[in-house]
Amino acid sequence: MSAFSRGCLLRHQSAFSPRTIHLLYPSKSFQSPRFFTTSPILHAAKKTRPAVAVRKAVSNIKPSSPSPKAILQTTSSPAPTYQSFATTLAQKQHPTLLYTAPSHTAFMVGCYTSSAFCFSYAAVNFWTNSISTNEGLATWVPTAFAGISFFMAAIGTWLVLGPARLIKTITAIPKNANAISTAIGKAATPELLIEVELRKMFPLPFFPARKLYVKPEEIVLPFLIAPPPAKNLTPADLRQIRVEEEAEREKLEAFYRSHYLTFPFRRMSRALFRLFKGIGRTWHREGFMKVQVKGTSYKMDVTGGWALESGRALDRLAKVKSGF
Repeated sequence: MSAFSRGCLLRHQSAFSPRTIHLLYPSKSFQSPRFFTTSPILHAAKKTRPAVAVRKAVSNIKPSSPSPKAILQTTSSPAPTYQSFATTLAQKQHPTLLYTAPSHTAFMVGCYTSSAFCFSYAAVNFWTNSISTNEGLATWVPTAFAGISFFMAAIGTWLVLGPARLIKTITAIPKNANAISTAIGKAATPELLIEVELRKMFPLPFFPARKLYVKPEEIVLPFLIAPPPAKNLTPADLRQIRVEEEAEREKLEAFYRSHYLTFPFRRMSRALFRLFKGIGRTWHREGFMKVQVKGTSYKMDVTGGWALESGRALDRLAKVKSGF
């Protein structure tokens, strides 16, 4: 009896095993019995791999291709802007000296003394031989002497006008150098003016020298002040020429320093040479170049003085027109 009951109980337990109960009652709310082998307390917690997950998520994201405009903006560098020589001078905050004439004291003294002699001769000759003539002279004699007096006065006028319109200095002056910006926001283009200062004909005090303010294109040169070198000269040859000129200059200065006792005689000789040369220039006007400023001719001495870049700076600013 007991065996029979034990067998029924075993059969009853096998009929209601977890698998059988799950098949008979397929409800979601049914909870399976907990065993020690399936208890979450005794099992270790599973380790997650966040780095692997993030790497997979990043690998799934497709990189967006940049637009062609962005590529051009990042790769292309700003193109260099070309500035002319006039624009470079106009952007400065101070004037730039371009040319300074040499001393014209001997030239002016020669012009004034020669013209004074001509005027004196014309006045005396006209008074003596044309106005108060002697009796018994032919009628054509006073007329001839009057013509000679007029000719001498014309020569004196030409001589006294020798220092007229003689350029003393040429300076580049920025006009709008302090301009910050326009209404649009872009920087204003600076302008450049050329100041041409004339030498005074007569050294009279309290009378300032005349100055002209013109644009660079309003100055016209008949030829280049500093002509380009010959085509057959290489850069090495030009460099050698400059080295030789510098060595010759240093040699001359060393000679002057070592022979200081003869310095007064050298100065006297140089002064006399300049005097005779200046007197000669009063007649043949050698070394003066005609320069047009606003259509008017002026004289610029190219035999001496000082010029920026040996005259190349003025050549780059002014116009060159031969035969005017």
